[in-house]
Amino acid sequence: MRAIERYRHTMMILRSVCFGLALSTAVGAQTPAPAPAPAPNPAPTQATAVTQDIQWQMKMGVRSFQVSARVPVVDKVVLVPDGATYLDELSKWTLRGRWPVLIEDDFFAPMFVRAFKPSKVLRRTSVGAMPATEEERRALARHAVTRAWTVPGSDANPASPAEAYASVRFEPMGIVLTNMSDGAWPAAVALAAGHGQVLNWLDGSFDNPSSVMTPTQLQALSVRVEEVATATGLSYNALGDAIDAVTICRLLPGKAEAPLSKQFAPPAMAPVKPGEPIAVTDALCRNVDGTRWGIASWIFGSEVQSAYMAMCSLYLAPRTTLFVNTYQNDGDWKRYAVTDAVTMLTGIGYETTEISGSAASVVPWLNLLMGGFKSDVLYMNSMGNMDFFNMWNAQQCYPEDVPMLQRPLAMHLIHSWSLTSPESRETVGGRWLEHGVYAYAGSVFEPYLIAFVPPGLVAQRTANFIPFLVASRWCEGPVDAVWRVTTIGDPLMVMMPPSQPRAPRDSKCEPNKAASETDVKESALAALVAAKASESAADYARALADVVLTGDDALAGQLWSLAASKGPQVAAACAPIALGALFRERANEAFLEAYRLIAKPTLIDQDMLWHLWTQQLASVNDRARLEWFATQVRAERPEVDLSRLAPEISRVAGVTAARETVAGWVSRAPAGESRNKVNALLGNLQ
Repeated sequence: MRAIERYRHTMMILRSVCFGLALSTAVGAQTPAPAPAPAPNPAPTQATAVTQDIQWQMKMGVRSFQVSARVPVVDKVVLVPDGATYLDELSKWTLRGRWPVLIEDDFFAPMFVRAFKPSKVLRRTSVGAMPATEEERRALARHAVTRAWTVPGSDANPASPAEAYASVRFEPMGIVLTNMSDGAWPAAVALAAGHGQVLNWLDGSFDNPSSVMTPTQLQALSVRVEEVATATGLSYNALGDAIDAVTICRLLPGKAEAPLSKQFAPPAMAPVKPGEPIAVTDALCRNVDGTRWGIASWIFGSEVQSAYMAMCSLYLAPRTTLFVNTYQNDGDWKRYAVTDAVTMLTGIGYETTEISGSAASVVPWLNLLMGGFKSDVLYMNSMGNMDFFNMWNAQQCYPEDVPMLQRPLAMHLIHSWSLTSPESRETVGGRWLEHGVYAYAGSVFEPYLIAFVPPGLVAQRTANFIPFLVASRWCEGPVDAVWRVTTIGDPLMVMMPPSQPRAPRDSKCEPNKAASETDVKESALAALVAAKASESAADYARALADVVLTGDDALAGQLWSLAASKGPQVAAACAPIALGALFRERANEAFLEAYRLIAKPTLIDQDMLWHLWTQQLASVNDRARLEWFATQVRAERPEVDLSRLAPEISRVAGVTAARETVAGWVSRAPAGESRNKVNALLGNLQ
């Protein structure tokens, strides 16, 4: 109850802070109005006096919220084919209206659309190739940020982001660093434009995310971050001042070799041993004495995925939360219990579920995988390593058991090593990111339990306007020295509680509409009409792809049934497009029919197959079907699928058949631990 009362008190404060904000937004629909700006110091009132006592993390969240609350969200999603068109579309944002922009693909874009549920999904044709030089690309990026902070019809005609911010009396709240030749630049430009941040550049060559920076490289990176902060002319060297957030959007190592100095050995932890790493994001934004002056986070990946991650943080409003607690409810583990957090979040409007005790064992978890997770936020407590995570009573799951997602997911994961190789799908964290997590607090090495903020406290903080990734860090006390928890995603992403009213989206505003836009729903209808006339596989495939992009899985399933009835050529063309929708609809037999028509299933296709069917293998009595599943075993760690399939083959066809199936994988399994486990499984089949 205390947490709920604290939340209500905070909301009362924030409503008083933001009252003028809502009023000026309404006026701004008719006449040019300045963008969010620090208000002049008013005469002291009870509300402002209380506001001054709000901790810096909450002020950070309020500032982020103010920006999003002041700029109307247009009720559409625009899909673009490439980076140049992405920048062109972002340059159409203004203070009169903004909207999600995604680089079109068949995985991340539909996932975002399913969560955002726009009234329109629009597609643009390409404006051409990106400029050849880095400086030309930077100029386009700066132009997009500048345009996003202009007021149409005003006298101001800013030539740079700094001029645009100054013209509307806005003080940037963070820094975004990127390289326009790196895949993560779309996130950098969108986050700079969306939140009102300083966009700057991080040149140089870095190794991949699973590698380890040297102390010299870490120092050089830290110096570069401070150079950019200093160049803003804003205060930055203490928490709660102008600049408190730094987002690095580019490929670089997630770990660094720690200099063996006092600030890198938290008193609550064991001393850092030579060669052991710390998290790069935790080492940045530190003063000489080791205290924080800001919170750093990180985004890496392809242009498609990084644009998706940015748009999720800017535009999605989480409403459903899942807590998975595999810990015992005693000793130090009791501090990580989640029941109170469930009660609190339920009280402020979240649809909240707790899974703990025996309900958090392997079998219920595998049942949850069928059709994919539907939650918006996941808090999970586990133990394990980079390649497995323990459920209740130390029952093991593997990266193969990381769920597919129906909707984009923000996640706080208490689990050692999960992000030690975040670009690898063979690790727990890598698989979560591949499947669509856009905000992730996790660890790069063994951090010890105390390094993690308990999920109940994270949830309470986020309910009080503290940004999600900031809420996931200790920012004071003995555990705040540089350590091993890292954050991936947008550090300014605030989760507005569902019980709070939201401004309706603007369905009429069409600022700077591109001439080349086409409506995806209308395109799907036109393709379907053409398909019925031509019986063309290409027309059916085009219609189905557009329906999937609009997020209508039920309609996609119906269209698949129609396509499948048109013969093998049409069915084969449509099968890979329909697969995800059939999975999410739990259309088991239709999914299997489509899957078997795909000549080369992708790794994601294989994940969906096993997630949908693992728990149904016990009901299969057809030997041929079970043996077909043996041909689809995921080759990276075949022992995972074989351990679940072999008993069913033994049940239906006898132990000899099961042994033959497993023996066929002995020489194919990766040498080392995987092959040893396949051999052990073979030996246990008696």
